Amino acid sequence: MGHGSAQALGRTARGRSREDGPRIEHWRPEGIDGLRMYRVEDVASPLSVYSDQYGVMVILQGAFEGWYRGVVRTVAAGGLKLKEPGEVYRDVRIHTPVTLQGAGFASDLVEEAARTLGIPRPVHFVNLEPGRAPRAIALATAMHEALAERGPATHELQALVTETLTEVLATCTERGELPVRDKAPRAVRRARDYLRAHLSEPVTLDALAAHAGADKFHLIRAFRAEIGMPPYEYLTRLRVAKAAELLAAGMTGAQVAHTVGLFDESQLHRHFRRIFGVTPGRFARSMQRQHRPSYARAARLACPP
Repeated sequence: MGHGSAQALGRTARGRSREDGPRIEHWRPEGIDGLRMYRVEDVASPLSVYSDQYGVMVILQGAFEGWYRGVVRTVAAGGLKLKEPGEVYRDVRIHTPVTLQGAGFASDLVEEAARTLGIPRPVHFVNLEPGRAPRAIALATAMHEALAERGPATHELQALVTETLTEVLATCTERGELPVRDKAPRAVRRARDYLRAHLSEPVTLDALAAHAGADKFHLIRAFRAEIGMPPYEYLTRLRVAKAAELLAAGMTGAQVAHTVGLFDESQLHRHFRRIFGVTPGRFARSMQRQHRPSYARAARLACPP
């Protein structure tokens, strides 16, 4: 596919100091259901990322070391990074400033595709070692190049998105009898699932520990080791990720705060700005302008879907 947008994909933010922080852009491709795009330019300091969707991300420039499931790996330009909903990813070191673009796929879309392909569900991605899945990387790069143009989706582009997802699922997923997630301590899995199911409700540490079947002291330590942050910070990020979805759908800040279990709109504003690096109102406006997405300064989290 000759889309002529390689330069657009590789561009970096101009006329700005790196001290301003990376530029983050969000948009929804017109004509492709269940897909949300994001682009982060000029990341010069480590970020922590919570993913609420399945993500297929290409590294366009730079290199970094990232923590995931207790393992640190180096990812560089030309590489592919895959994400699962409910997981945390944390940069450890930025070697050279990073520009990346990601596609967030709705969970029901991915799970249905996996069911059709006969792939075990829930879907678990494997870490891509150098030389693995070259076709998936090539397709993902072509898909991101095409989606960067922001035009209405053609039948050709829709087919490319489908082909990319199919190749990623076929070559980059856990196939063994013991899924990756089952290797985590049972108590941490139970605690994480409980938080995701009760994100809008008050959750005490004692109740969480009781549900997980562990004492709260061991649970906090195990949770941080496995997930990368303590339970309450994880719950906050769950709530902010859900808030972003509701804001994009047109709900007001006050409605969103109540729906996701935050105390009030000021608490939503504080956490949203800390994690997304932008106010809820500005984020909502950028998501609702389909053809004129806005840029925002990142704080701790480059917010992918």
